[in-house]
Amino acid sequence: MGKIKITPGSILVLAGRQRTDDEAGVLEIVDVLIEQVQTVGHFTGAQGLRVFGGPTDPISDMPVFILAKHHHLHEGEMHQVTYPPAALANNASIDFRLVIGNLIPTTRTPHITIELDTTGESWLYLYETPTTTANGTQLTAINKNRNQTAIAPNMTVWQAPTVTAVGTMLSAWISGSGEKSGGQSRESVEWDLAPNKVYLVRVTAKNANNVCLRFIWYEDLGV
Repeated sequence: MGKIKITPGSILVLAGRQRTDDEAGVLEIVDVLIEQVQTVGHFTGAQGLRVFGGPTDPISDMPVFILAKHHHLHEGEMHQVTYPPAALANNASIDFRLVIGNLIPTTRTPHITIELDTTGESWLYLYETPTTTANGTQLTAINKNRNQTAIAPNMTVWQAPTVTAVGTMLSAWISGSGEKSGGQSRESVEWDLAPNKVYLVRVTAKNANNVCLRFIWYEDLGV
């Protein structure tokens, strides 16, 4: 059996040979043994593809994987800020100011999802680069891995800033319907917020009801 060695930047092509019996036309992959696969990625400074083999399930012997968010939680990179249930009057709003520091775009910047629970209809907005004249009150960010509580996020969340202009609207949601129907609103795909920018999240009640808000995000530490 022949051997091939793959070096960085090379392309592997698995060649086949034609059967010579009555089943002509069927290709077989033969005589290939990958002795070494060396790949490149982010930390080598070059583009590449890294392929890893993991553990298998003890019953089915199928590979076992976890979601990226689950992995970030294990590494202590996932955080949450909770605005606990509170009453909001009809047409009243509550604002939250999200401040991101000088982070590496996408690699380190906050990847966030927003969850809103309501007992009646409320509208949720996400804005970029609002104008504020006061920061508001900073809320406590909780590390979702309770074994990694010393790891603090870069992004900070502030409640009730003084807003003079909301900025550019990025998205909007409706939670609940009317005065007697509550609900929950969240996006399944996270937002990757930009470094050195400020964001505004606003909840506006369309009738008197109770609201609860959760900001859940991770900042990849590169480990």
